Amino acid sequence: MAKMKIKAKEKKGIVKVKAMFTSLMADKEEAIKKGISPSYIRYVVAKVNDVVVYEVTMSGFMSENPLVKFKFKGKKGDKITFTTTDNENKTESGTKKIK
Repeated sequence: MAKMKIKAKEKKGIVKVKAMFTSLMADKEEAIKKGISPSYIRYVVAKVNDVVVYEVTMSGFMSENPLVKFKFKGKKGDKITFTTTDNENKTESGTKKIK
C-alpha cells in the first residue's frame, strides 16, 4: 500500500501542498512483465477540517511514486489528511500539520 510524504506550507492565506505516494503503479500489463500482481493507487482525497480540498482518480498508467501539487485557501495549524484507495479497495491515511 502507498506510504506518503506530505509537505504543506501557508503563506498569505494560501497553502501550497506537495504529496508523494510510494507505489509501483503497476497496471495489468506492467505487472505481467515484472511478474507481480497489479498494484496501483486508484483514488486520492485530501481534507482539511472535514472539507475536501483535493480529489483525484488515478490509474496504473501514472508513473511510479506519483507526486501531486496543489494550492488552496487555508491557515497555519490546521491538519491536512490524505486518504488513498488502491485497486484492491485497501485504504491508507496520512496527516500533516500545516506550517
